[in-house]
Amino acid sequence: MTAIQRNEYAVAFCVDRNFLNFALFMIRQIAFYNPMRRFDFVIASQDTLEIPGWAAGYDIRLHRIGTLPDLPTPARFRGSMAPYFRILLPLELKADYRRILYLDADMFVEGGDISRLMDQDLGPHPLAATQDAPSLYLPNFRPREFINAGIPLTRYANSGALLIDTASYAEQDVAGRAFAQADKHETGVHLADQSLFNLALRGQFAELSPAWNWQLSGSLPLITLRYPVFLRHFIGKKKPNNTVNDPRDARFHQAYAEHFALYAPDELAKMVPPYDPQPMALGRIVKLALYHLRARPLMKERLARFKDPYQVLL
Repeated sequence: MTAIQRNEYAVAFCVDRNFLNFALFMIRQIAFYNPMRRFDFVIASQDTLEIPGWAAGYDIRLHRIGTLPDLPTPARFRGSMAPYFRILLPLELKADYRRILYLDADMFVEGGDISRLMDQDLGPHPLAATQDAPSLYLPNFRPREFINAGIPLTRYANSGALLIDTASYAEQDVAGRAFAQADKHETGVHLADQSLFNLALRGQFAELSPAWNWQLSGSLPLITLRYPVFLRHFIGKKKPNNTVNDPRDARFHQAYAEHFALYAPDELAKMVPPYDPQPMALGRIVKLALYHLRARPLMKERLARFKDPYQVLL
């Protein structure tokens, strides 16, 4: 463990060594947008990690995650067990932090006062999260896990951004309940920790604005011309750094390239080449227009529920 605890809040990442540089990329962005931050940075792993010299000023705390129970290997995540680490993290850091904002390392930071978000009331809930992307454009979205388990229509969280009250999380035994789902629903854990959290909580979580976990940069890119987004989440296997001509803005690829060129040249060598600068094909334009037209009514209703991006729905 490195650095000392300075605050009662923390922004935390759970990674293996393959995603360390992506977590550091986000920490650099978050620090830029939060110059008066009231939170620590924590990177949790079971790997032995070292913080490079350029990042020393961020006072990043390294935490070694404890032993996981026997769980299925999440094939979607390259066989890494790191997605499960976030289930243990609030228990292991409960004595140090009252609130933890857990973030996936495949996000792009574009603003947001995280200290202000940390202050929000979560009511009786142990955590707050955004709903998963399909809930914004599919009426009555019911995920595979809920169908298989016979759970009726209710909220379904994306686990890429979790605002956790550590005391409530421990008191309500969220970790124990989540891990127990792996035995109860063997066919329903295809999304690893996300499946386990949702099977355990069954919609009983506070809801964050989609601004804190925007998952639709590829399919509905025009929404953010009118709607502010703080954290863009590159869901799925395709990311701006690994996909040629990714449908998301070329600026994301360029930002990764510039960061890695300065701070992680080995990672730069793994990136795909710059995007083709030619205008988008007509077929792609038509498809995007249809996506936006179909999604507009439900999207308008979903986004209007939040008076501002810092409101948490209980």
